[in-house]
Amino acid sequence: MTADSVDGREFSGAGDSPKHLIRGKRSSSMDLQSSAYQTLFEEAPAALVLFDPETGDLAECNDRFRDLIDHDRDELIGRGATALASSTRGVDQDIEAAFRGDRDTDDDYQWRLQPASGEPIPVEVRLSTVQVDENDRLLARVRESAASKHGLSEQRARAIDAAPIGISISDPDSDDNPLVYVNDRFEELTGYDSDEVIGRNCRFLQGEDTAPSATAEIREAIDAAEPVTAQLRNYRKDGSEFWNRVTIAPVRDDEGRVTNYIGFQDDITEQRQDKQELELARDLLETVPIGVLRTEPESDGGFEYANPGLVSLLDADSVEQLREHSVADFYADPDARNDLIEALRDGESDRARHEVQLETLNGERKDVVVTASLCEEETGTEYIHKVVQDITDRKEREQALERYERLVESLPIGVFQNTPGSDGRFTFVNEAMVEMFDAASKAHLRDHSVSDLYVDPNERQAFSQHLLDEGVVTKREVELATLDGAELWGAVTAIAREVDGETIFDGVVQDITERKQYEQRLREQRDNLDVLNQMLRHDIRNDLQLVMAHADFLTDYVDDEGREYVDSIRKSTDHAVEITQTARDMADVMLSTDETLQPVSLRNALEGELDEIRSKYSNAVVTVEGRLPETRVVANEMLDSVLRNLLKNAVQHNDSEIPEVRVSATEHAETTVVRIADNGPGISDDQKDVIFGRGEKGLNSEGTGIGLYLVETLVESYGGEISVEDNEPRGVVFVVELQNAT
Repeated sequence: MTADSVDGREFSGAGDSPKHLIRGKRSSSMDLQSSAYQTLFEEAPAALVLFDPETGDLAECNDRFRDLIDHDRDELIGRGATALASSTRGVDQDIEAAFRGDRDTDDDYQWRLQPASGEPIPVEVRLSTVQVDENDRLLARVRESAASKHGLSEQRARAIDAAPIGISISDPDSDDNPLVYVNDRFEELTGYDSDEVIGRNCRFLQGEDTAPSATAEIREAIDAAEPVTAQLRNYRKDGSEFWNRVTIAPVRDDEGRVTNYIGFQDDITEQRQDKQELELARDLLETVPIGVLRTEPESDGGFEYANPGLVSLLDADSVEQLREHSVADFYADPDARNDLIEALRDGESDRARHEVQLETLNGERKDVVVTASLCEEETGTEYIHKVVQDITDRKEREQALERYERLVESLPIGVFQNTPGSDGRFTFVNEAMVEMFDAASKAHLRDHSVSDLYVDPNERQAFSQHLLDEGVVTKREVELATLDGAELWGAVTAIAREVDGETIFDGVVQDITERKQYEQRLREQRDNLDVLNQMLRHDIRNDLQLVMAHADFLTDYVDDEGREYVDSIRKSTDHAVEITQTARDMADVMLSTDETLQPVSLRNALEGELDEIRSKYSNAVVTVEGRLPETRVVANEMLDSVLRNLLKNAVQHNDSEIPEVRVSATEHAETTVVRIADNGPGISDDQKDVIFGRGEKGLNSEGTGIGLYLVETLVESYGGEISVEDNEPRGVVFVVELQNAT
């Protein structure tokens, strides 16, 4: 047996469906004795009626039903149901169907009771078959509909149900102010059926992103029994969000007591989105760095609207300042505005785009692009919307690009752009490329692959791969060929870069054929110089040494007069040996390269040359101040020649009776300084600047000309420096600063 729920209380007279009773399943119903029946019937909190299913007459009703319909019991007993109520199909039909069990749904019947006076009362009726004193009866549980309960006429109730906004009614006299009525739109808006929300506080529509401030505002208004409107982020049954503009107002009785709250729910999601889009558009207009205006198409059209971007563009202080002028006042060429308007009127499109020059309030001319549209209001009034973009910088860039292109075309070196690979093609070449490769035109050169210009096509593939791997190639020397087959040397510098997802090569090529030919001549000259150096080192020097030996031999076989000639021979031979030594050193310098530099022991070089000078010039006093450092300096084998020339210079050009030479070497953090001082005649200040000049005193002079030139050349090739200072009390000091080897 099931139990019907009557306003929250269990009423045991409900039983199973009438179908079971008709079939004689008495176990599914309850047989009530008169006393038990009477007690339950009268005490039930719902309005109850018993109908005779055969006649459709009212057999019994309780006080709650009598109060609802405002009739005495005697006026009701025996009256037909059709006299008391009506329904869409007919009350008698509803009773018959319920008794036979023909209805497949448990939904309530919708009846309209006719009270003793006033408008019909909408009610919801639940019909069940029961046994009373072994007689079949239909029990009708009658519940006043929400609209009727809260004082609404049937006409008004239908209007509320059909209202385009959600409407709800709550009962503040019940715990937690629950909903007691919602209309159809409320159900559509929230996704909840009425039976899912009746009896619940409407806060179930709130969610995690519902603003607490809005709900607090509503709560405070209800506590104060005052109307309130707020916008809330609410949630439908499926969890989707919507913006709900909620208006809640108290309903008062004749005594002013709040009996209900009526709520109106309006979905304003689209309105908020439209508002946000409008605000965004307004913000964009106010912040976009381009000018926007609205004007009339007439010649004296002013600024109906101008955004801050346009105010700034035209160097105005405010929109009001702009409105003191017509739009045409800002056109550098007044006809340009007329041309724009004519294009709008005569063109196939309602938009036009022109590049013009405007003159600002400060007198500055600016290049702009104006995009305009012609519109018409409902009244027929025309107006123009314009978007004005400053393209002054772009125009300057275009002009700069044009100048660059002219420069590229006038360069005496080839400028190109091509695609990678052995089958790469030129996409750009300048006139110098056309001339360099004997092409008839740029198009003629672009018709050939890049590999066609290489003597060895494999070299092109290697070049392309290297450029792809490294991203840049600098002054790579390659053998090229013109379209006529003439060979040339080119120095190619290029970079690889991405353009629209494709790799391209940008580069320049310089014809270095003449330089390569010159380098070849230099190599040949170096070879010849090397042969001369070998002659100086061996053949000539050996012959001079032989002359010197013969002169020494003749000394014992000639008289005094003959010895003078022998001494002259020996002196000239000795001088010739020195000249060949210097020439050999010069040849070594000319043949040397930076690659020959290496760490050299300064101490060993100095000590070797000091021993040599002491042996050769026994009348000179050569001393070393302090201890020579163990420093290794950046030099080569010619460092000996540097030291030898400086030491010989200190003795040979010394006019003192006893030449004195003092040598010192001091090591510093990055360099070592060698000082060679003498007590000779010194060097005047004007000679100090030219003393290292090449051939200052000629090859035949015993002076310092070629020797000191050689010294300076070598020291500078080592990355060092040489200078001359006065010595005290007389003489000079040659100061040599050399880089320490790391």
